[in-house]
Amino acid sequence: MGQEGVQLLKPLLRQFIDDIERGKVVEEAGWMKTDDEVERLLKRLGLYEGNTRGVRVSLHKPLPEDLSKTEEGDIFSDMQRAIKTRNLISKLGRNQSLQTAAEISGFAYMLDASEFPVLSYRLFREGFSSHDEWHTSASNSVYLLLSLAAGKLWSVGSLEEVFKQLRESSLPTLEIKRQSKGKDADRVKKVLKWDEVLEIINGNTCKVIGFLWYVDRLTILEGIRYPESKVLVQERAWKMLEEKTGKSIGELRSAVIEDVDRVERETLDQDFAIVSWHEILRLPW
Repeated sequence: MGQEGVQLLKPLLRQFIDDIERGKVVEEAGWMKTDDEVERLLKRLGLYEGNTRGVRVSLHKPLPEDLSKTEEGDIFSDMQRAIKTRNLISKLGRNQSLQTAAEISGFAYMLDASEFPVLSYRLFREGFSSHDEWHTSASNSVYLLLSLAAGKLWSVGSLEEVFKQLRESSLPTLEIKRQSKGKDADRVKKVLKWDEVLEIINGNTCKVIGFLWYVDRLTILEGIRYPESKVLVQERAWKMLEEKTGKSIGELRSAVIEDVDRVERETLDQDFAIVSWHEILRLPW
């Protein structure tokens, strides 16, 4: 499109970016009154959006390479990816089966990201010789821990059926590459008192945590990098949860903290917290 075209369109990109940073909603951001030359260029490039407020660069069409390489183009493209992710969140919210699958998959991402910090004496008492052995076994037991959680908290019998729904909708899901079986996985479950934890924790807490971790995974897979873009995604996720639960963000955050506190209190061993549960059962942001 040439440098002349780049210079014509950069102000429109900057307008959208500035509006978003000032807190405008996506639908109201980026509109400008401009001249016929700019409108013709936008239409020729397939980037035209217009209404009574003016024109703006399309939020859904990729920018030409020379425009995307500018600072404004890079940030705008990142925000386009965030808007795409917001639409995926809305898609999940309209389909309860998909939302449930996302919650369970997100819960798995949370477990997979954990280092499972546990008191040493519990590890040694259950036959683990080192923290390295524990971390390997715990990581390889995520599928077992998730299966038990899915059955207890989501009343789901088959994880494969859950993950299949996401794959068939072209949505990401956790691919378990390693699985501990038998005695090793049972030892992990025993160290964590996992059966007791699932009796104590509120299922709604796990659904909130799982959903937000799934959204966080979408953000990573889409390659969203700028804080302003991440906020766009996070706002949509929280808004959906507020609408579904009837609770504010503050209330939802407090409920998670209180629930995990209860897990720590009620799984004490000799008056000590066996696991730093706030480093496992946690919100991604």
